[in-house]
Amino acid sequence: MKIRSLILLLVGIFVATPIFAHHGTGASYAMDKKLTLKGTVTEFRLMNPHCQLYFDVKDEKGNVVHWSAEISSVFHLAKAGWRRDSIKPGDEVTVVLSPSKVGNPAGVMWEVTLPDGRKMERDDGREDSPGFGGGTRSPE
Repeated sequence: MKIRSLILLLVGIFVATPIFAHHGTGASYAMDKKLTLKGTVTEFRLMNPHCQLYFDVKDEKGNVVHWSAEISSVFHLAKAGWRRDSIKPGDEVTVVLSPSKVGNPAGVMWEVTLPDGRKMERDDGREDSPGFGGGTRSPE
């Protein structure tokens, strides 16, 4: 009986390990910091496992820096009111994100303010994810 239990335990560990390895957000991004950037959308990818927002920002010298922001899954964004056409190339947006720890122009997005002033957050209001509060809000 002990061998059977040991085998089941080992199988459980091997199955669960890839799940934990996938969620390395805290290892890649400075989740305790928030950066606000204003830029122009170049692409919005509504796809799994994580949607992506690509946008261009001018730095302090006037150079264009190409940024990417990881959002949430299609499922969670849909629950929060996002649609494929929520953000379009050419939209002027303000993005709040937690930046890459290594200084790459990338981050995990918390919210985006659209050209009409609406704010869209990255999730459906789950307490365990950035952007808790969910959905689309009117400007304050």
